[in-house]
Amino acid sequence: MTTGDRGAEVEIFGERYVLRSSDSPDYLNRVADYVDRKFREVAGEYPALVPSKIAVLASLNIADELFKQGEGFRRREGELLARVDGIVEVLQRGAIVP
Repeated sequence: MTTGDRGAEVEIFGERYVLRSSDSPDYLNRVADYVDRKFREVAGEYPALVPSKIAVLASLNIADELFKQGEGFRRREGELLARVDGIVEVLQRGAIVP
């Protein structure tokens, strides 16, 4: 463990883990709770799956959410930049440029 690292003992899908990070234990617990919920969602939909397959499907679901959020962020960023460009253009037309 490096200087500044903290730890938190968490439970994910019935297994205990000690996580070490510079993030707060509260944050680590929130992340672990989120992952645990995703595992339990998959297990609820597919109760016959073994834990390793549940882990893969839960990971894919989390990655899907991350990718979609990133795409949404980039789309909104593009829309905002286009609006800023439009405002700059209007301002430049109204300004006296030597």
